[in-house]
Amino acid sequence: MITPRPHSAATQVPALLVGSALLRIGAAGGGVAVQFDLSDLAGGSPSGFVVGTVGAAQAASELVFAFALARVADRVGRSRFLIGGPLVGCVAMLLVAASTRPAQIAVARLVEGIGAAAFVPTALGTIAAATSADPRARAQASGAFEGSTLVGFIGGFLVGGFAYHAFGRGAFVILAGFYLAAALVCALWIPRVPPMHTSPLKVVLHAIVGKGPIRTFIPAWLAVNALVGAWLLNLPALLKRTADENQTLVHHFDERVVSGILGFWAMLLILGIVLWTPFLQRHGGAVTMRRAVPGVFLVVGALFAMNHMEGGRAVYLLPLAIVGVLWQAGFGPAAVAYLADCSESLAADRSALMAFYTVTLAGGGALGALIGGLFSGWLRIDGLLLLGLILGTIAFVSLSGVVEYDRKYHLATRSAAAPSAGGP
Repeated sequence: MITPRPHSAATQVPALLVGSALLRIGAAGGGVAVQFDLSDLAGGSPSGFVVGTVGAAQAASELVFAFALARVADRVGRSRFLIGGPLVGCVAMLLVAASTRPAQIAVARLVEGIGAAAFVPTALGTIAAATSADPRARAQASGAFEGSTLVGFIGGFLVGGFAYHAFGRGAFVILAGFYLAAALVCALWIPRVPPMHTSPLKVVLHAIVGKGPIRTFIPAWLAVNALVGAWLLNLPALLKRTADENQTLVHHFDERVVSGILGFWAMLLILGIVLWTPFLQRHGGAVTMRRAVPGVFLVVGALFAMNHMEGGRAVYLLPLAIVGVLWQAGFGPAAVAYLADCSESLAADRSALMAFYTVTLAGGGALGALIGGLFSGWLRIDGLLLLGLILGTIAFVSLSGVVEYDRKYHLATRSAAAPSAGGP
């Protein structure tokens, strides 16, 4: 039996970042390799509906179980969920390796989603608790969490693509090892967090869906997560798909090339997070999110033009797409910081409140995967770009309400503090 070492609370954030990165390598690598596997099972022409449905399976179970598991974690102690979640993911990846039909793969991905539901909101709740006294540290930790997630995506894209190219379905066994490594990191370096006296369920639910900052944020967060789900869970299959003479980017790329493209995209997002962090520290989550969303429109425009140009000429528009990715990178860490600030109202229920991140991430991802599958089946990559334009517009417009709510809240806070500040 592994006994966690008696490290101080200061070790929690670094260990959670490492654990999160390892878990994301397994998850992202599995998501990419599954798409390649589905493409091979279909002889190079997979159904967009099947790809989208299998992609949505993992997100759907994460959506269903996140809040309940996070609330139990607050009540009985978070440590066992930080260890158990990756172990469930490990088992799920081994089930994928044993699956030979899309339906079997979908069931295994459902199990994988339960593991993510146990780990992600619990990790976010632990990070929020560790940074409650320092807003600057919270901004840095939020950026670091998103950065570790993206590092995991880069590793997953590369490991998933290259391992599948080299070992076929054996790649899923390799990816299961990353889940196991995440569980070991959490078992060894995360201090035990004792159970806390949690609030009644109706109080927690009111904080999430009642009138307030979280409910105001729901449309924008769902739209952005749907966009990510649509692109991430459909684009690799399109890039590998049999070449389409009418769309340059549908080119039957080698799996390693697809992995390289996705890895480069994630590296740009990490660089963007670094560039955005000082702005987030000064202006807060709401303003940062709204400033970042227009980057989506630049990416959509650049990729649409590239998709209808000859390959050699399309390269000239790549810098424009890169700028767009850097621009939109500020949204993720700003969202984490915003939700961490919202969790201060119920400190003992942080995991349950931060489960909103996972619920909407999974819900938006599942919705995006399904709709993206339909749009990609209709218009291939042009369909995903059209969907991105629609969802980006929804996010940008709805964030106006988030910024206004945030502005009024800070005005009210300053007004309440003014009498005491002017006293003797």
